[in-house]
Amino acid sequence: MSIKLSATLDFIAARLPERCAAYFFLFGCWFIILWLLSSGNPSLKHPNQIPHFDKIAHFIYFFIGGALLTTACGLKWHGLSRMKLFFLVVFVCSLIGRLDEYHQGFVPGRTGNDTGDWLADTVGGLSGCVTILGCLLSRFSNKNAHKVEVRGH
Repeated sequence: MSIKLSATLDFIAARLPERCAAYFFLFGCWFIILWLLSSGNPSLKHPNQIPHFDKIAHFIYFFIGGALLTTACGLKWHGLSRMKLFFLVVFVCSLIGRLDEYHQGFVPGRTGNDTGDWLADTVGGLSGCVTILGCLLSRFSNKNAHKVEVRGH
């Protein structure tokens, strides 16, 4: 099972873009979409159907943002330790989540400054970061090292 999972992750990493600019671009798009979503008035017809659905949505959205930012920064700054990269990404995601909550406080029809939403944002960004650090970032490095090795031969 472990070998199959590793092979699957290698397969995925081999097909993802290797340039950090692609991930910074996607992170920028992620941020713009976040701003647009936060600027609108949510119109859920049945908001109580799924308990804490908004927290789940915050977690998933920031998981994606944390994963994109981790990949972008990890590819851009190879010498950055995993611990520094982790703290950088979690700090940025938490800060963006806090600013998003503050922004929502000024949007008519929105309730802002929800500590639960901010916590879901932070934990989502942290989870996205840990997932990329544990599963994919080293595979990008191995792929690039293999290319250098092949070219040098």
